[in-house]
Amino acid sequence: MRAGTAFEVRWSVTARSVVLPGRLFHLLASLRVGVVTMVVLAVTCGIATFYESSHGTAAAQRDFYQTRWFTALLSLLAVNIFLSMLKRYPWSRHQAGFVMAHVGIVLLLVGSLVSLHRGLGGTVALYEGDGTRAVTLRERALTVDLAGRPHSFPADFDSRPPRPDRPVVFAVPETRVTLVADDYAPHAEVSDGTLRPAPLPSREERRSPAVRVRFDSPAGGTASAWVPWGGSVGADLAEGQALVSFGEREVPLPFQLTLLDFRADTYPGSRRPASYESRVRIEERDGTRSEHLISMNHPLHRDGYVFFQASFVEGQPMMSILSVSRSPGLPLVYLGTALVSLGVAWMFYVKPWLIRRQARRAARRPAWTGGVAEVTS
Repeated sequence: MRAGTAFEVRWSVTARSVVLPGRLFHLLASLRVGVVTMVVLAVTCGIATFYESSHGTAAAQRDFYQTRWFTALLSLLAVNIFLSMLKRYPWSRHQAGFVMAHVGIVLLLVGSLVSLHRGLGGTVALYEGDGTRAVTLRERALTVDLAGRPHSFPADFDSRPPRPDRPVVFAVPETRVTLVADDYAPHAEVSDGTLRPAPLPSREERRSPAVRVRFDSPAGGTASAWVPWGGSVGADLAEGQALVSFGEREVPLPFQLTLLDFRADTYPGSRRPASYESRVRIEERDGTRSEHLISMNHPLHRDGYVFFQASFVEGQPMMSILSVSRSPGLPLVYLGTALVSLGVAWMFYVKPWLIRRQARRAARRPAWTGGVAEVTS
């Protein structure tokens, strides 16, 4: 064995040992673990698809895609692919496509995880002339405004609703005040903080949930009161005036978005919309302003946010509904896609060409027989 080859083998074994002990390394890098993980992911995504059709996108995100166990599955698959690549080190020139494809898949998985947990998807609904600095998400939240400082807490209580014997407690940051949710009604009518029975909604109607909350504080708390969906309840605390509201969660934008004008064109002879577009103004915190046009096939990209023209509501004035998304892992996804494409092209086109060229060169080398050089054709 050549000294260089022995050194490479020793370095390879040492590198693997630094990453993981031998048995664990071979287990996580095995084909069996990869196949089982992909099968479980495929079944999970299939179930989540049907679950999303009946419960909505927000519920599917909450109960499947943004859970710890789903993150663990994606992470296990990324580790399996990375270690299976490392298992074949040192790599030859012919394995360049294999390495690129595997690195690309790992980047795709990492980028997807970043977007799942750091990204957002919501809407912005504006009348002509109105502006906003927030995006409304498809998530329920309890928002507490205490002495002019708002704080939001997740309030998806359908899967695990609060009860008097099992309350949900939210600590208000930088204070000793806590918000306690001690009951929940998936569909109810509330009047003056009192819950009243309500008929079950039809399939076309939206449910109007309500949650019963109270404030606790060392300086004195409040009695429990029902907060309806889209409503709020105020309270006087020693720490200041408090207001708690129940509705969709909002995330602030780094700029002011104002709808200047909305226009919808219809098909000739009908009222069906053919296209619609919004002319908006963006005002930065330093006062810089710029105008942009958002149409059905031309979204607006700004500071990592993408604004799509989703729909509109007719009236005077008109209301434009924009779909907003942010995917911080998208650059990794793009890079991973490019590497996978290059890797596949290398394996199916470049590698066979290299093998054929090497065979031709070998065929031209002189063959020594009995001290006489013969050139093979």
